[in-house]
Amino acid sequence: MDRKAQYKHKTDDVDTIRNKNRNEEIALRKEKKDKLLSSKRFRLAEGEEITDEYSISEVKTIAATLKKSGTNTLAALKLLRQAFSQGTVYIDAFIRQENIIHTLVGLYTGTNSDLQLEAGWCITNISAGSHDQAMLISKYVAPYLVAYLSSQNFLLQDQSAWALGNLAGDSQECRNMVRAQGVVAPLIKLLQSQHPAVVQSAAFALSNLAKECIEISREMVQGQVIPVLLPHFTYHPDNVNILSEVSWVFTYLASSGEFSEEIVKNGVLTQIVVLLIQLSEVKPHIATVVTPLLRCLGNLCSGPDEYTVMACENQQLLPVLGTYLSSNHRHVKKETLWVLSNLTSESKACSAVTHSSLLHQILEQVPAAFDIKMEALYVLCNLAIHGEEICSYLVDNGVLQKVTPVLKSSDVEILNLGLSLVEMALRMTQNGCHVFEECDGVTRLEALDYHNNDTIRHQASELLDVYFYGESQEGDG
Repeated sequence: MDRKAQYKHKTDDVDTIRNKNRNEEIALRKEKKDKLLSSKRFRLAEGEEITDEYSISEVKTIAATLKKSGTNTLAALKLLRQAFSQGTVYIDAFIRQENIIHTLVGLYTGTNSDLQLEAGWCITNISAGSHDQAMLISKYVAPYLVAYLSSQNFLLQDQSAWALGNLAGDSQECRNMVRAQGVVAPLIKLLQSQHPAVVQSAAFALSNLAKECIEISREMVQGQVIPVLLPHFTYHPDNVNILSEVSWVFTYLASSGEFSEEIVKNGVLTQIVVLLIQLSEVKPHIATVVTPLLRCLGNLCSGPDEYTVMACENQQLLPVLGTYLSSNHRHVKKETLWVLSNLTSESKACSAVTHSSLLHQILEQVPAAFDIKMEALYVLCNLAIHGEEICSYLVDNGVLQKVTPVLKSSDVEILNLGLSLVEMALRMTQNGCHVFEECDGVTRLEALDYHNNDTIRHQASELLDVYFYGESQEGDG
């Protein structure tokens, strides 16, 4: 789901801005997110470093040994799962061998526990490969993976959950296939395991299942996943990995808004604020946890204003958001601005942000890179639409000096946001026109009067006519 659909703007103008180039923005965000936070993960042994590079011929030779029963099978499996983690080309070389998947499944479902685990590891790494490779595992191995979630061997549970998480992270097609095998209920049960690695892998799988799939999310919520997750929704140094995965589950459950009431009712919203406060004191920031927590908070606060009021009842929240806005992690900054965009739709939160040091921190993000700039402009638009008093305060505190250079942007949505903000400043403040002229804003508008986008050209022309050219023409007459 495109997060921009959840911004809580209060004017049709800004809603229109948000809807422009939506498909392009969705694709861009998905591409960036996939690169930043991969949904699929190869698995290496703890502390394991692979120094040897494998050749395609070596992989084929090793694969051939699997078909021969003997003492080298375990070593062959270890070499193969290491090779698979180096790239999909090695996986392709393996799966092209005749009947090799059948052989691998035979080892995975056999009676030798050591071979089972190594075969499962190979399956996990194959499932982290390309879409076609993941589909192959989904078709031929998924039923066994789901069955072994209920194994008495926790190592096998862990490996199977991880592989299923990779499959779920591949595509909607794979998610539907593993769901049809009954994957949700046993994964929720594994969240109660006494083994942290199993809990982490189960949460990883559930987060990928919930992503962009409302039907699976419903099944999870109906299966009481929220209360089962809560015992793991706390911070201590040895719980970071589990907390990260659990936070992503909540984030994806909250993304549609359908389960927000259930999430808030279970205390997740207030706990997110508590966790963000705790984690703000950990330096450097643990981005793998803070990022989904901020995303989830923004998702929830894009709903009813009462959720924003509830979050802001903890008076430490806004200062802590200021801390995250100064983070060295770019995506932490971005998610913080996303939270602020939705918090500031509520009038009291808007006033609190405007009259705090957060305002200057937000303004400092406007000259930043594209994605940060975009989020900062959304926050400022959400502040400005609250009326003359807020808008005048923004102008008095340098908003036009920061926003006017944005009008040189080549991006249409950035320009739309910048022009919307300028329009509100000119319309709702007494000195907006004067300040804008001092910033060389009129020259910027005149340049946009020749823009190849009709909407941009019309907006710029209208601002010039209403606030600048009109006055001079009247004076000349």
